[in-house]
Amino acid sequence: MTTDHHRTRGPARLAWLALLPLLWLPLPAAADTLDAILAALSLDAPAEMAFREVRQDPMLQSEDRQSGRIAFEPPDTLIRETDGRRGEHVRIEGRELTLTRGDSVREIRLDDQPGLEAFAGLFRSLLQGDREALEAGFEVELDGDLEAWELELRPRDRALRRAIIEITIRGREGEIRRMDTWESGNRTSRMHFEAPASGDPSSERD
Repeated sequence: MTTDHHRTRGPARLAWLALLPLLWLPLPAAADTLDAILAALSLDAPAEMAFREVRQDPMLQSEDRQSGRIAFEPPDTLIRETDGRRGEHVRIEGRELTLTRGDSVREIRLDDQPGLEAFAGLFRSLLQGDREALEAGFEVELDGDLEAWELELRPRDRALRRAIIEITIRGREGEIRRMDTWESGNRTSRMHFEAPASGDPSSERD
């Protein structure tokens, strides 16, 4: 004889059985989200974005504030230009860096400047959508989704880790909005970015 108790369990058990296939559906993977972010960031035309930076250094009595622009020329040219009396122009193309301050021009091999090499490699990886290069240079942790994301990056190179401890980048879809850098000696940098603007970054400012 079937009791009322068994009658009520039957439909509930069938409901759970109906849900079992859903439990086996693959959940969105962080890897898929990272691919989507890099695809959104990837540029195939020249573009630039303005930035504001605040640097803190225990050796300095006050914060160091700068503003300027970062420009990218596919496939691998990166330009960082700062405004003001101490303004400088940095152009990184391939493995060569050209630094211009006033009438002074210096050419530097990136191999001799691990910090600048990391900066160039990071932005190139992001703006080229190159996940392999990004993960080759950094341990990557992702939080969020395409609409609002955060990347925590730690250099893999042991020598570079002595200079740069961690970089955190926050953004929305295909826009980098903020980058925080923690360096050795309790030095920090916080950069805020405006939305990228299309155009030819090779035209120099006076």
